[in-house]
Amino acid sequence: MAFRKEISEKENLQLVLGGEIPQWLPSFSTACAMVGHKTLGRKTDSATGLDTDIYGVKFTQTIDGAIPLNTQTQDFELKDITRWREIIPKIDLTAIDWEQEAKAIRANVKEDQMINFIAGYVWEQLHYMMGFEEALCSLASEPEEVSKCLNAMIDFTIDSMRRLCKYLKPEIIMIVEHIANAQSLLMSPQAYREILKPIHKRFYDAVGELGAFPEMHVDGYVEDVLQDYADIGVKMIQPFQVFNDIEAAKKKYGFIACGGWNAIGPGNQPDATEEAVRQSVRLAMDTYGPTGRYIFWESGATPRFPKILEWLKDESENYGLNFYHK
Repeated sequence: MAFRKEISEKENLQLVLGGEIPQWLPSFSTACAMVGHKTLGRKTDSATGLDTDIYGVKFTQTIDGAIPLNTQTQDFELKDITRWREIIPKIDLTAIDWEQEAKAIRANVKEDQMINFIAGYVWEQLHYMMGFEEALCSLASEPEEVSKCLNAMIDFTIDSMRRLCKYLKPEIIMIVEHIANAQSLLMSPQAYREILKPIHKRFYDAVGELGAFPEMHVDGYVEDVLQDYADIGVKMIQPFQVFNDIEAAKKKYGFIACGGWNAIGPGNQPDATEEAVRQSVRLAMDTYGPTGRYIFWESGATPRFPKILEWLKDESENYGLNFYHK
């Protein structure tokens, strides 16, 4: 007999964030609405179909997501890190109707969903403008200039976040910072601690002041900086990838793990069978669900394989519903 929900998705997810065992194992895609800025978001050029962000980076849309156009043209928006002041947005934040912006964002959020707000990008924005190679070279050769640039970015991010969140009041706030691949960090732990960690701490201090739950969006192997994430106030990692010892991190640092699905495993291959996809969901939930502090999320699945998305959604909702009532 199937378990019947007696509370909302939002209330059930709040149990997880509070460190309690929820009534059912939540699926992030169902329980949360991941939203970002509208006025400060990317704008689409109807003539070219390209999206442009406030730093001037153009993106091409693919079925798997947006990709900076400069990766194809090799014509980067920022070629010399010492000239970063030229690309910092000169936007009058006082001229934006933040209350109306919040209403427009909330209009696309279901009543029983939590708002997971993407406040912005810092390291992410730097490599969008320079490419990974030049961004990493700049980190090594001009650390002081990189630090000044990223601090200016986080100033802008925090200022706009405070203005919007006065009205939006999201339950969860994060920045997107891809500092790792499947094998390792893209930089040394020391470089992270000397340059990025203080900047990230400033951001999460501001999140704490707003009373929102602090989340870091980062893919890849981040074992070497988990203590640092705990130090700066991160409480949830999304999507916590299987390359890490997720259970150990939950136990040692008290992190909430959002993810745990193997996006490069048999359940996300072009020829994946329905059973393989469903089994990939059950494996993630069976591995990380019993001890709590876990939210399932199929990060890495794309509309390229619509059947896989359909099976993932169905299995995560149905298997998750009865997970704690077996």
